[in-house]
Amino acid sequence: MSNELLSGARQVAHILLSNIKGRRATFEDISNAIDQVFKMEAYRVIQREELHAILVADFEIHTNDAQFLVNDDVIPWLADKKASIDWSLWERYVLFMRANDPSFPINNLDDLSDKILDKCIDPTQPGQWDRRGMVVGHVQSGKTSNYVGLINKAVDAGYKLIIVIAGIHNSLRAQTQKRIDEGFIGRKSSDFIASKRSVKIGVGNFTVNKEIYSYTSSAANGDFSSAIAKRLSVPIGGASPTILVIKKNKSILENLLLWLSSSSINDGNEIIRVMNVPLLVIDDEADNASVNSGETLDDIRTINRLIRSLLTLFQKSTFIGYTATPYANIYIPDDWNNDLEADVKGTKFKIGEDLFPRDFIVNIPPPSNYIGAAKLFGFENPETGISHDGLDIVRIVEDQEPYFPKKITKFNKGELPDDLPATLHIAIQSFILTCAIRRLRGQAQKHNSMLVHVVLYVTWIDRVAYLVNEILRDYKNQIKSKQGGLLNTLKDLYNNDYKLTTRKVKETLGYNDPGINEHTWEEVKKELNKAVSKIEVRSVHGTKNTGGLEYKNIEDINYDLYKDTGLSVIAVGGNRLSRGITLEGLSISYYLRTSRMYDSLMQMGRWFGYRPGYVDLCRLFTTDELIRWYRHIVVATEEMRADFEEMAAIRCKPRDYQLKVRTHSGLLSITSASRMRWHEKIRVGFSGDVKQTYEFKIDDETLDKNLNNLEHLFKRLPMPKSHSNNKLTWIGEYSEEVADFLNGYITDQPNISRTEVLSGYIKKQVQNGNLKEWAIALRFKEPDGNSWKFNIEGSHNKNLGLIKRTDIKKGKGKYYELSSQNIQDPQDRYFDLNLTPESGKKTIANDIIQKARSASKRGLLIIYPLDWNIGRDIKKCPVVGYYLAFPKFENETLIEFAARIMSEDFEDEQPDDESEE
Repeated sequence: MSNELLSGARQVAHILLSNIKGRRATFEDISNAIDQVFKMEAYRVIQREELHAILVADFEIHTNDAQFLVNDDVIPWLADKKASIDWSLWERYVLFMRANDPSFPINNLDDLSDKILDKCIDPTQPGQWDRRGMVVGHVQSGKTSNYVGLINKAVDAGYKLIIVIAGIHNSLRAQTQKRIDEGFIGRKSSDFIASKRSVKIGVGNFTVNKEIYSYTSSAANGDFSSAIAKRLSVPIGGASPTILVIKKNKSILENLLLWLSSSSINDGNEIIRVMNVPLLVIDDEADNASVNSGETLDDIRTINRLIRSLLTLFQKSTFIGYTATPYANIYIPDDWNNDLEADVKGTKFKIGEDLFPRDFIVNIPPPSNYIGAAKLFGFENPETGISHDGLDIVRIVEDQEPYFPKKITKFNKGELPDDLPATLHIAIQSFILTCAIRRLRGQAQKHNSMLVHVVLYVTWIDRVAYLVNEILRDYKNQIKSKQGGLLNTLKDLYNNDYKLTTRKVKETLGYNDPGINEHTWEEVKKELNKAVSKIEVRSVHGTKNTGGLEYKNIEDINYDLYKDTGLSVIAVGGNRLSRGITLEGLSISYYLRTSRMYDSLMQMGRWFGYRPGYVDLCRLFTTDELIRWYRHIVVATEEMRADFEEMAAIRCKPRDYQLKVRTHSGLLSITSASRMRWHEKIRVGFSGDVKQTYEFKIDDETLDKNLNNLEHLFKRLPMPKSHSNNKLTWIGEYSEEVADFLNGYITDQPNISRTEVLSGYIKKQVQNGNLKEWAIALRFKEPDGNSWKFNIEGSHNKNLGLIKRTDIKKGKGKYYELSSQNIQDPQDRYFDLNLTPESGKKTIANDIIQKARSASKRGLLIIYPLDWNIGRDIKKCPVVGYYLAFPKFENETLIEFAARIMSEDFEDEQPDDESEE
């Protein structure tokens, strides 16, 4: 039975089940659909159990509803007009998406795009209008499919001009144009612009009565050109809708402004505007380059200034920024100098309002099969206790030096490596195994990609690509000739890593993937030669002249050329990989670049996304330090999204969320200080917040100082109130003691490393009548091995057993972590409150605890002396950790502190590597 037959049956079943709305398909629905499929003679050879397993997995995947923050003046309009609109473009997009991927959740996209379009202004509304919004998704989660669907509906509704601003790289712009060609235009834009040939693709295979024209093309040089626009001579705002896909580039934006202004009018206020042309601007990766990094309101950087001038040019415009990392966008000020002008080659344009999404923000939760940071690195919600372990597909790189120095400067950038780290050899071997196993799983024609991202400099990218290709050449020869030691190496890697990882991933994935199966080494071995023969190495950078390069294969990665056979590629590059093109079928990532900024780190995560049938074969090779930062990002980002959900539930506005994020204590390293503009001074609050230690720097000095800090606290406290349930407890006015303990605690954990902020906050609240009273507990266990003699008033220097934890995540560097990122025992959170669990339950719901804590007006500090004797040459004294909970209170006084760069080992700016350097 062919995979094509099974795929066809699956597609038919999805079409039959597509009418189910408002609920998920049941087993009975799926069984009935299979019955209908089997009435078709061609599909009767299919194993019913196999088709059933695939469909159950498809419909097990679900997406929660999106949440919206909307301004009061955003008036719904779509429901009233929906029946009168011809939705032909959207309908053919639906047909195309179902044919392309029957499991794509098109009903979810239908509902979501309706809601987003409803927040835009009705394009037929007369007069002057301007709408600003933002859609927040997840890295590699399908935002392009989302906004292509929205574009189809927007044009059906009456928008006449669409401008998609697609990142800062040529490669990303061309890739986005291809997606627009397929999903909206319906023909190859490059062929049409070059020779007026209409080559139908994608939606073009489904007939509609609307002709769409593009001023840009998918060619490498297909960005906007006024000469091409004049040659096409398609009127903007005419019967045919028009679209441009442009790069965030000074000259492109300036030329577009000048060309548009040539057909504009002066409205009498010295403002050039295009009349009666409803404009929709989609800013892809809206956090990158679009956000102003000037020092003041009047100091406006180029890209931000030109995008704002573009919007001011039109009387009717809707601007929507799409991003997975909205941190910088939330910091955009909502005031501006309305008198500022942009001078573009002698023509004056009003700059206008900044790009803050004042009208609406949409938060799109990912589907349950999305592999994001939380699923990859693990996460436990400190409030609810809901948790899941990270997938066992991360491998630590410790041998980066001396091959790839952590910092490449003008002094060492000419010292190119002669060999590659052993871990990169293993990564290449892993890629060969992954390609072979995917063949066994019926994915021989699927794309396979490996990412190698270690430096930015082109000379380094070139050398690394050359060395990778030499290693690959040797591996191909060994596999083909069956000579050398590689086959035994691959066998060991398969048996000792791949087989075990497949079992672990199936247990922890959180959803059913019937494509993940175990195989024997002999089965894998038979596929090795076919798999490795297809692999090629591409060097991805901005240089086009190969004369000075060692490695000449710099051809753009065009998966479309291999759509029938599948491309297997090792891509070696810089920013064009980390924040540029999508690598199809990405399975192996070798990633050493360092950035401290949350947004840059998240966008660099090209390994996030969907991996049907092969997530267990994926590997991320990176440093312990980067893993540590990603785990911090998970905590901060999940907190931010939880805030969004809470605020959406009570119908808050974008401005309210802006204030919330600006005072969010977890986002202390949000984005570059320059993009926070004059918010280098951050004001934060902790009302209703929870802080806890889950990362510990293990060295004698830190252990000693934190233990001494704890014993200093005990000297200042009176006799404990109680000595029961393995807790010593104190309740009273201990705000000064708690503040000083926190200030003296040493940690590098980013969300609590500014210890003076926590302690200063408590002291400020006390001045305002809050947080005077605290409940303090010291947790311990009965001595049964390692214990410690604590000098506590009234305890008679009794030995107390140290807390043992089984979820220790031992990194390769100087930090250990609790893998759950939670130190607290759930029952400790309410020991001082008059609460008892319901019958049959072990603990109490978080909202009940929080309400009771707020009513008590009492803060909570629980101290955990951990027994962390794990074989390292360290003193056997306790590792001191703590859990801190604040009550909610209304008259909170925010505390201000100066933002600062926390480590010189990280790069803050992510430069464009389109240039040769």
